[in-house]
Amino acid sequence: PCVRCPQKAVVSTQSTGNSEMMISLLVLLGVAATTVIADDYKCTTVNGIEGACDLMFYQQTYAGSRLSGCGAYGSMYFWSGISATACTYATQDKTITQQLEMGIRFFDFDVGYIHPSEESLPYWEAGPVLVSVGSTATAYSRSLKKALQEIKTFMDANRDSVVSMRIKRYYPQTTEIRDHLIRTLKPTFDSVFGDDGVQPTFYFTLKPLSYMVESNERMVLYLARDFWGRLESDFRAASWTNVFETPENVYGYSNCHNPNQLSEDIVHMDGINKRNVPLCVNWWITSSQCVSSSGPVCTDTAANDLKIVAQKVLDGTHLDRGVNFVLADYVSDKYVGVVQEINRKAVAYYKNRPW
Repeated sequence: PCVRCPQKAVVSTQSTGNSEMMISLLVLLGVAATTVIADDYKCTTVNGIEGACDLMFYQQTYAGSRLSGCGAYGSMYFWSGISATACTYATQDKTITQQLEMGIRFFDFDVGYIHPSEESLPYWEAGPVLVSVGSTATAYSRSLKKALQEIKTFMDANRDSVVSMRIKRYYPQTTEIRDHLIRTLKPTFDSVFGDDGVQPTFYFTLKPLSYMVESNERMVLYLARDFWGRLESDFRAASWTNVFETPENVYGYSNCHNPNQLSEDIVHMDGINKRNVPLCVNWWITSSQCVSSSGPVCTDTAANDLKIVAQKVLDGTHLDRGVNFVLADYVSDKYVGVVQEINRKAVAYYKNRPW
């Protein structure tokens, strides 16, 4: 079922000489009306995968980067203005654009908020800002808007790209910061996506990937429980609430060392056969080492073990659900290549086992 289906919609169409169709969809849920221009583009590939157009969104796996913007813009800073150590707070070493170019299709953002009166440092922008939270302090990266601009620019230039992102946490977790974010998230997305080019979508659980690509509604956005369902923050978003997710922040967790055990843990999750509920695998471990040292253990060295997890989840769930999202530190070409191999196999798998 649709995560957030419109209760009522008015749809009008108008033909023009060049066969373009203007579709005005007014969703009466407190969400602003969105104009979508459908052109003659026909889906042939999705994220470079031939045959994926006939699949559903949740029949593919999206390679993701944990805390995607932390390290993507170089140095991060504490609130005091002191530079934060990359060893503790950076989880990536590639820009958002570089991550997209290598094949990252799931972005993970934790956010804070900088009030215009506090925009004193030259590398801070007012509004929602990307953050990395340590055990004793929070490091600030750059604005959420800056990351969104890179994502939209890439997606407009690469029509077969289907991308997802989540905003899961905010820091500090105070009512004041939450209310600032509720008030500013939708205007931030509006200012970047507007009415032109790629748009977020409601219909990713109901329509095949071909619909998403051809209608140019190719962004799947998840918001945290504290943001979703509030008038000020609605932007064609789903809720990141009832999600299957492997553990985070467990010291030395064996997810990238023992894929068989991880697979067993997943298939025994209560309700795992609900295939329209996303499954996110955290393909990273915590340790006493720098993230730049421990990260490649999962991301690169053990990348091939992801194929074991993906296959065992398919085999172990009687409704043929797969792994939907993977999150990794210091993403690499090898890691993305393994996920793409999983996706190519999924095309053949679901051709014989349609939902």
